[in-house]
Amino acid sequence: MLDQGPTPLYFQLKNIIKSKILSHELRGQERLPSEAELCAEYGVSRATVRQALSELEKEGLIYRDRGKGTFVTDGAGLKNLALKGTVENLIASGRGTRIEVLEYKEAPPPSHLTKILQLGKRQYVFQLELVRRVPKGPFGYSLIYLHPRLGRIVSRDELTEATEIITFLEKKMNERVHRASQTINVGLADEAVARHLSMKPKGPVLIIEREYYARNGSIMFAALTYFRPDLYRYRIELTRT
Repeated sequence: MLDQGPTPLYFQLKNIIKSKILSHELRGQERLPSEAELCAEYGVSRATVRQALSELEKEGLIYRDRGKGTFVTDGAGLKNLALKGTVENLIASGRGTRIEVLEYKEAPPPSHLTKILQLGKRQYVFQLELVRRVPKGPFGYSLIYLHPRLGRIVSRDELTEATEIITFLEKKMNERVHRASQTINVGLADEAVARHLSMKPKGPVLIIEREYYARNGSIMFAALTYFRPDLYRYRIELTRT
């Protein structure tokens, strides 16, 4: 079953199938399960399955053969562009904004984060939910996931609108973030995300997922943030070496 949180169901299903294709669990020319089978397996509607498959078809990962089914494209895959930045740049990007803490609680983590956060089965995380604002309004809605050993020493009362989350958590752990892994994607805002970002449901959002690691390679925390594209743009400057 898919997570009933803020991430759209079609987007979750798309990424599950995409992951199976890119990892070669599903190989070129292999037939995908039927729409009915996908509905039953993941507990979603046929409309959700069709939207997920449509997105995969647009990316060239699958194709449909009328009367026969849906198949994985030969040589399907994405070219990943690896770009390097600094943690200091991440910290600096938050300056001049303020945060509003919505909730801090223990909660089950998204399924894909269980392994990343090195959690046991049915182990909960501490989930920090917040909105980041600029003078024009809310531009980022974040869910930050803290391992229980970190979550237990963090209090909501310590967080103010001027708190810089990365440096705050570094001080709590007495450990600096050595590196962060970042994935950027796009999606549609569900009702919860749209409400927190003061936008219409199903409007486009930029989705950035980050995992933060200590020097010894252990995970420190993870964050999933939805950004309004009219108030947040991700700009990269490239130079030739």
